[in-house]
Amino acid sequence: MEESGKDGLVAAGENGHASEEQERALRTSLAHLRLAPHDFRVRVEAGELLIGLGERERGLRVLRSAADYFTMAGFPLRALWALKLLAEYGAERAEIERGMNLLAKHYAANNKNEHGDVILELPMVFEDAPPLDDLPAALSGVIEEIERRATDIVRGAIFPSKRPKFPLLSDLRRRPFLTVCKAIRLRRVDEGDLLIREGTAGQSVHLLVLGEARVVKGHGQHNQKTLARIYEGAVFGEMTLITGSPRVASVVAAGPGEVLEIPRTVLDDLGADATTLQSVLLRQVSERMLGNLVKLSPVFRVLSKKSRKALMPRFKSRIFDVDEEIITQGETSRGLFVILDGMVNVSRPHEGDELTLNVLREGDFFGEISLLTDLAATATCSAVRRTMVLLLPREAFADVVRHHPELAEKINEVGEFRLLDSIYSLA
Repeated sequence: MEESGKDGLVAAGENGHASEEQERALRTSLAHLRLAPHDFRVRVEAGELLIGLGERERGLRVLRSAADYFTMAGFPLRALWALKLLAEYGAERAEIERGMNLLAKHYAANNKNEHGDVILELPMVFEDAPPLDDLPAALSGVIEEIERRATDIVRGAIFPSKRPKFPLLSDLRRRPFLTVCKAIRLRRVDEGDLLIREGTAGQSVHLLVLGEARVVKGHGQHNQKTLARIYEGAVFGEMTLITGSPRVASVVAAGPGEVLEIPRTVLDDLGADATTLQSVLLRQVSERMLGNLVKLSPVFRVLSKKSRKALMPRFKSRIFDVDEEIITQGETSRGLFVILDGMVNVSRPHEGDELTLNVLREGDFFGEISLLTDLAATATCSAVRRTMVLLLPREAFADVVRHHPELAEKINEVGEFRLLDSIYSLA
């Protein structure tokens, strides 16, 4: 089977002689380095090309410098990506440890780190082949210049005083931060590769370093639908580490990409610190899903955009385990519950048995009847599986509907429908 891409270059370089393809790739890489000396893809590509040629030590120095540059310049995902490549190409363990410690110094939780905003720096798009005529004639000269340019991380660089947070990990102290970083796996994908499969229980949280992916419902079916596109810096699949629930959609690579995967097994490695990581995941997921909910739900759309934004911080996230009662019949509801992930069984006793009145899923809300009537709950609501909900406490709910009676009217419509549905179920 014929090899292609970087793998082919590595194989071709094993005999110590550059093929025509390798030499052209190296010359193109140098031309790109001259045009865009801080472009992260060009730096990493240059290191991998040198390793493919058999210039292993030079290539490792380039990747090591790239990792340091990314760390100092405020690109922690890229830094960890470069460190994972170093490990993949057999760099000394001490070198990788040094890079990991530098990453932890600037991005783990401590009293000295003040984090700033995410830094946006898109890679340069090279639409035309760069001119190669003014490059060194000898291949050795090309190699030396590539190494010199790619390992110079200071010239022309201005490093920020406040670096952004490392997605998910900057709330962890140094030791657990390093535990997770070391457990993270690098996955290199091509167009069409499946990152997450709908309906399966995920085993990893994904962080997209480079490339683009599509969120697809019904992947592989004739009526499949693209729900969204995700780009560099995106975190997805977090529910794996929160509820372990089946995926509700597939995620497919839209082209070549680099993905870091946090395996679910890291929770065991973290011990007591796993709670911190899960809390960060829970907060991030809650904020994103709540934002989608108040924007898309017909109930909350009766509010203005400004009112919806003001409402969001008043919700609190909670997780309930299998069969745990969220609302108990005969007791007043603690507030309005909205399901973010999981399933909730609504039941009440009937002729000596427990009769299921309804099964609620993501996006459904409950507890509203007790709130609106100020009476005890008419049914028991319990988690079918590990379930994540948002709670708008009773006092906050009362305050919101007092200022926005239109919201109470909309919720009441749903409540009356559910009450009638329950009556018919018992008939």
